Amino acid sequence: MKRINLFMALMCVGQIGLAEVNSSTPLTTYYASANGKSGNELRLALFDVIKGHTVVSYGDLGTLMQYSDTEGADGSTVVDIYTNCTFTCKGPVTWISSGAVGAGLNREHTVPQSWFSKNTPMVSDAFHIYPTDTKANNNRSSYLYGEVAGAGSSSSSNKCSETGKLGNDVDNGIASYSYNNQTYSPTETWYGTVYEPDDEYKGDLARSYFYMATRYASGSGTANCANWSGGAFGSARNGLSAYTAELMLKWHRLDPVSEKELIRNEVIYGNTTYNKSAKKQNNRNPFIDYPELVEYIWGDKQEVPVVVTALDSPYDNESPVIDPPTGWQSLTTAPAACKIFINGQLFIRTNDHLFNLQGQRIK
Repeated sequence: MKRINLFMALMCVGQIGLAEVNSSTPLTTYYASANGKSGNELRLALFDVIKGHTVVSYGDLGTLMQYSDTEGADGSTVVDIYTNCTFTCKGPVTWISSGAVGAGLNREHTVPQSWFSKNTPMVSDAFHIYPTDTKANNNRSSYLYGEVAGAGSSSSSNKCSETGKLGNDVDNGIASYSYNNQTYSPTETWYGTVYEPDDEYKGDLARSYFYMATRYASGSGTANCANWSGGAFGSARNGLSAYTAELMLKWHRLDPVSEKELIRNEVIYGNTTYNKSAKKQNNRNPFIDYPELVEYIWGDKQEVPVVVTALDSPYDNESPVIDPPTGWQSLTTAPAACKIFINGQLFIRTNDHLFNLQGQRIK
């Protein structure tokens, strides 16, 4: 997860530094129709915003992912969310179906294809598909995501150290956690084998699931996520099962949106600053644009009507402007990590980003 060293961060006082990535569309306008809604009504309003996206074919995903899943959209260094591997590409990302750890990449459907019978457009929706190490991909199989207690790592002495953890056929629970000065103790469990990826990208996966539960919130057959098999989706919690809703809410809260996700969102949408290919979906992930929307659908604000213009966004050009208090220092000569007070609350500024004390990135 994207964490910061709080000991080092409490050494100076400075002004806010914003994220460097800009949204290519005015978000308050894009999501205006969701204003005033909450809970499932909000999910359906967001569905109307992002539905009907331009379908990128399964074969063309490698062309899109050359930019959506490389370091800073550089088109050459592929980021694998399941392992510590890095892969290089000299053109569209290419795929292999099997091999040892580090041998190559496959298209990982975070929502397995079998759950929706390999139907389109889900089968090539880039918001839930990532290039991952083929061995790790096969290790995950079609198991639900979960948290594995104790051992269970599948590792290698190759350049990739982890391929994820597989739990046993037991009741897999969700560990308690703290967020925003509250302690949460999820009660849902899943009996069966579960797959746990590395902490670093758990939030990314959660926001992919929230997207899928929203993009496919309505329709018949497999066009509606409530009809998917596998156990993660359904009608219990606004498109998700109770277990997966609690798990993904935790992962979302504890692993905030990163610059990698912002760039990926822009590439899939079609921002030509980052996307140098002709492949794009022309829709966005609302939960990357406005992470707090998760709380209004699955979290603590399900009864609260959302005010879109009041939401904070990780994008530089979409964040509300805050006038700095009198006496704030310029950061031009300040150390990289500083503590900042805003309206009596303490935040940590480091490397041009702003975090709360739980380690969640605010800007």
